[in-house]
Amino acid sequence: MWWSVLPQVVGAAFLLVLPGLLVSLGLRYRGFDALALSPALSVGVIVIASTLSPFVNVRFNVLPVAVVAVVLAAVAWFASRSRRGNATVFKPGTWVRIVPFAAAALALIVISARVIQTIGDPEHFSQTYDAVFHLNSVKYALDTGNASSLTIGNMTGGGFYPAGWNAVATLVATTFGLDVPVAVNVTSIVIAAVFWPLSCLLLARWVVGRSPAATISAGIACASLGAFPLLMMDFGVLYPNLLSISVLPGSIALAAAITRVSPGWVPRDLPSWLALALSLSGLVVAHPTTFMAWLTWTAPMTAVLAWKIIKQRRMNAQRLAKPLAAFIAYGLVFLALWIVLRPPSDASFWGPYHTVPQSLGEAIVFSPLDSPPAWLVAPVALVGVWACVKSFRYRWVGGVFLIFTVLFVVVSGFPISRLRNLLTGVWYNDSFRIAALLPVVAVVLAAVGVEWICHKSGFFGKVRKSFASRSAGSAVRPALRLPVRAAALVVIVAAAVYLGQLGAVDKEAEQASSKYAIAAGSPLVSSDELAVFKRLHNDVPQDAVLIGNPYTGASLSYALGDRKSAQLHILSYVSPGLQEIYDHLGAVSQDPAVCKAVKSEHAYYVLDFGLLEVHGGNHTPAGLMHLDQNPGVKLIDSQGSAKVYQITACGAG
Repeated sequence: MWWSVLPQVVGAAFLLVLPGLLVSLGLRYRGFDALALSPALSVGVIVIASTLSPFVNVRFNVLPVAVVAVVLAAVAWFASRSRRGNATVFKPGTWVRIVPFAAAALALIVISARVIQTIGDPEHFSQTYDAVFHLNSVKYALDTGNASSLTIGNMTGGGFYPAGWNAVATLVATTFGLDVPVAVNVTSIVIAAVFWPLSCLLLARWVVGRSPAATISAGIACASLGAFPLLMMDFGVLYPNLLSISVLPGSIALAAAITRVSPGWVPRDLPSWLALALSLSGLVVAHPTTFMAWLTWTAPMTAVLAWKIIKQRRMNAQRLAKPLAAFIAYGLVFLALWIVLRPPSDASFWGPYHTVPQSLGEAIVFSPLDSPPAWLVAPVALVGVWACVKSFRYRWVGGVFLIFTVLFVVVSGFPISRLRNLLTGVWYNDSFRIAALLPVVAVVLAAVGVEWICHKSGFFGKVRKSFASRSAGSAVRPALRLPVRAAALVVIVAAAVYLGQLGAVDKEAEQASSKYAIAAGSPLVSSDELAVFKRLHNDVPQDAVLIGNPYTGASLSYALGDRKSAQLHILSYVSPGLQEIYDHLGAVSQDPAVCKAVKSEHAYYVLDFGLLEVHGGNHTPAGLMHLDQNPGVKLIDSQGSAKVYQITACGAG
């Protein structure tokens, strides 16, 4: 079970963190900041390596990634040599230095447990529509040695495809020699349980500060929301969104530093710009829609920066000319990207999910899509909203909350219209994709809320004073004070973790786990069909091409059975020859045109997985109906309703 792949999970975590860590250390970030920046930078390194590999005729594996990481780290070191000392070095007590690492470790444990619960077994896979493309794409990259976004679309007859996730999963698979489903699951654990918490903690610390309370609250909050990361492993399956959103907070943190809405100790110099450029290169290729989410976060930041500059320069026209030109340019770029960088209209067909009042209520309590309330995060996040209203320092965070609340209400509650498409078409007009962005806001607001409770209300200060006064007069109690406080903290944290897993997380884990179960009635690949895949090597030659209805999961013969399917995705390009087979295979014994197509496609084998399709409906081509009555084919393997036929009417394959 999972213990058997634990070394690979640990190895994958190091593999995927180290490239970014080298670069962040080269940029002279230190301590937890260097580690927490690593996920966003690593994705950038891997994307660059996967894109460049075909141009230098090198197979994509750990070697080009290591070379790119070392080169970028050297460039980073050279570019940041003038950085005085280390702006991020902070030498507090041991306790404060340990807190972010402890918070990240706690989130790692909790999220790992939930992801493992969701997947069930290392060899399980998502029984959803997009799983066909994602699993086959990893197999394709392993076979071709090419995981570039410029060419991986060739697998389906398409063009450019943002293959950041595909490159990351392929790197894990090729480094550790894992089967495709295991590699995908190991990658999912690292993305969800390592990348996401580190990125969230970096953002919380760079927005709120080094407060241990805010840091711990961010660590617990990022593991206590059903809308991410589990929702992206459930719906779709949207692995690219899982990766891109997991590193989104790191890119937001860098933008917050550059726009000066972060605390003064956070660096905002040339190395920060370089780190942002590398992180955004990874974010865009991981998923362009998440880059647009990052751009949306920058709008309130830029507004605050503009206000500060105007206030400092006191409306002096000459001194304001350059900043004003920069802000106008930012606005034009924002508008251009908003209009251009969006999926085609025929892919943005999703309709509303709820009414406006229902959507508004769900957004406010961070429990979208009929999820139970986030019992732990919602109350402190709402306190954070109040703190944003009261404090100018956090007002931009309140602006972000307002923007994403409006976006979720529009996509989930508004009828299909031009206005709805203008505002949410960037995210396919899909409630699920925008719902998965709400936790980023929630984690920051939770940290702000806890910080406000601890340091603005004075409540915890009074408790500490009361505790100290009761301890006075005893020679023994002062010596026990630290252990008692530590024990109390452990109890509070344990209670918070437990409460955070109730409601939305429980429901999402249970719901998502049903998508990974392999049983007789599984919607994509049943247990019988999987058994047939595992035996394909006995009867089907290595170079054979299999015909089948891709909606039934037959296309996964490539990723799961090591035999190529004629369509590697449900919506793959269909050649004229393949269409001839689809339409007229029933007449293969009488129609020479069919045999001509079979020979040209080298497609002498057919998978018949019945009529059960992943999304329901019936897309079975006419030529694949009633194969058991077709004299031109021969049954060579079967289990249950899953059958493999060989086309015998056209000679040897």
